[in-house]
Amino acid sequence: MKQIKVRCRDLLTVFNFENEQVAEINEGEILEAELHEESEEYYATDSNGREVYVGCLNVDGVLELDESFELVEEGADKHD
Repeated sequence: MKQIKVRCRDLLTVFNFENEQVAEINEGEILEAELHEESEEYYATDSNGREVYVGCLNVDGVLELDESFELVEEGADKHD
């Protein structure tokens, strides 16, 4: 899987439709995100193990990050 590293620009708290907190990431925190190849979306895990959307590949295959994140490093394919 393709991996990237992203930095959270500001404190980010994510809630679901029931107004339950589903993730929290501190300002400046660096996360490793993995590409979900089926959806072409990148997800990282917060410090509590909760999955967080960080961006996706557009129709041209170009990375588009959520506005809450900035790219730190593009990684190589991960081989398990």
